[in-house]
Amino acid sequence: MLKTNAFILIGGESKRFGSPKWEAIIDGIKLIDRTWNLCDIFENRFVVGKEKPNAISYPFIEDELDIQSPINGIYSALNHSKSDWNFIISCDLPLMKNEIIQSIWITGNHKTDALVPIVKNQFQPTCAFYHKRILKLILQQIKTDDLSLHGLLNSINTNTVNLDLNEKEFTNMNTAADYDGLLRKEKTQ
Repeated sequence: MLKTNAFILIGGESKRFGSPKWEAIIDGIKLIDRTWNLCDIFENRFVVGKEKPNAISYPFIEDELDIQSPINGIYSALNHSKSDWNFIISCDLPLMKNEIIQSIWITGNHKTDALVPIVKNQFQPTCAFYHKRILKLILQQIKTDDLSLHGLLNSINTNTVNLDLNEKEFTNMNTAADYDGLLRKEKTQ
């Protein structure tokens, strides 16, 4: 059990997907339930989004700011949290495994501000650990209208954890075509 919190982001508009991604079903399980179960290694779990859907019974935190960006979910999560370290995960990573999350935590440098996986030279900021001390920095960045997670990671003391060997688990489901591809792979396995 990791003595910290997990926050599952569902705040995206899902424009490219066509419907709320958290409702998508993979292996007979809704993505929100799959991600919730994935995070059972944490002391506390919460869902973060614009407003609580009736179909979600999990503890829910509403985004605190009126902006459309994952940085809003991270800000809202850290502002709500009583823990120093907090895990942020987007609900659109259907192949993620809790062993990978644990490896980020175990191999990361806890003297930094963020523990962020990097896959093929790409940050994975919505499957990462953030320290609460960056809360004011996030708010300052938002006030300058910079909503970039990459900008945030470049402005704080970020420790990257190379997970090139786990590229498949970081498959992001952004579009209906991505979803169809995952379903096709599911049928052939």
